[in-house]
Amino acid sequence: MKFVARVLLFPVVLLSAFLVLMLNWTLNLSAFVLALPMLYIFGCGLYTLYCQEWMQFLILLVAEFGCFLLLTAGTVIVEAVEWFSGWIAEL
Repeated sequence: MKFVARVLLFPVVLLSAFLVLMLNWTLNLSAFVLALPMLYIFGCGLYTLYCQEWMQFLILLVAEFGCFLLLTAGTVIVEAVEWFSGWIAEL
């Protein structure tokens, strides 16, 4: 009976492993793509602090925090899918 369950779950295990691989690649690529704009936003934020333009600094701070949240949410999604994939593989 356990063999039959493993055979039936094998496509799900393969799909979840493929999803983990694709999400890892996507997260790494998006981290590289977002790194340069985040550095630029940080530099502009420092300049607006120097010029004491507080509203522009607040806008840039929100943009930087949004980029950080995007990367954090992507990491949480990848970790959740990895956990699910491991859980399915153990069944």
